[in-house]
Amino acid sequence: MIFRNSKIFISKKYTNFQGLGRFSSQKYDPTINLFGREYPTDEWTNINQSIQNKLQRNLLHQRYHPLNHLANKIKHFFYKTYINRNGNPLFTIFDNFNPVVSVEQNFDSLLTPKDHVSRSKKDCFYVNKDYLLRAHTTAHDNELIRSGLNCFLTFGDVYRRDEIDSKHYPVFHQCDGVRLFDKNELFKDERLEMDIFEKNVSNLIRTFEKQKNYTLDASKIVEYDLKNTLTKLVQFIFGNNNKLNMKWVSANFPFTHPSWELEIEYKGNWYEVLV
Repeated sequence: MIFRNSKIFISKKYTNFQGLGRFSSQKYDPTINLFGREYPTDEWTNINQSIQNKLQRNLLHQRYHPLNHLANKIKHFFYKTYINRNGNPLFTIFDNFNPVVSVEQNFDSLLTPKDHVSRSKKDCFYVNKDYLLRAHTTAHDNELIRSGLNCFLTFGDVYRRDEIDSKHYPVFHQCDGVRLFDKNELFKDERLEMDIFEKNVSNLIRTFEKQKNYTLDASKIVEYDLKNTLTKLVQFIFGNNNKLNMKWVSANFPFTHPSWELEIEYKGNWYEVLV
């Protein structure tokens, strides 16, 4: 079970963008080469040359680049704050995954319905019917959890067919965090008669505070831990001072429940910094 799953969106605008070609038809060669691998094209292929050119930018790893600086601050916070019993960092960090993922990774492994709008060609950059440019770094979560990891961060560039405006761009960067808890980690005190999973059949209902199968106690403890962690992270990044106004806002997303957004006030306006 994923008890913590939070995203930090890191936006960086590029110049000389040639357009998405959202509503235009384009002919493609029989194959397309991405990161040294040949992929056959088909009726789902919709990656234009402008997007292909951005795949090699690797801004996250460019020394002195703002994105590199921000990612390093996030890594430093988790390395410094979360240490296991052996004195080693609790979170494993991944920042070099290939952005070309399978449809299974991007959607099926996250239980995204087959008819969900997020799978649309209008919303994603498809290599072909089986592969696409990841729409989120969450695409790697399933394989990392199956490998035995229970605490990790993934950084990377992600791609969505957004129209360009002051708040949207088809290429941006994301940090995805996951932590799994067992009963001993969550409740700590063995004398507490508390459970992660709901045993009372009458309480097996989804509410605005919890998912169906989890107890309210477990959900509230995780909510507190999640918000406390991310609030401290934001204070670490922007500076812990009285001038930093933040607020948590309840939100609705198909991929997490319950869900929240953290907003920061700047010059009288509130801006979403993470979900």
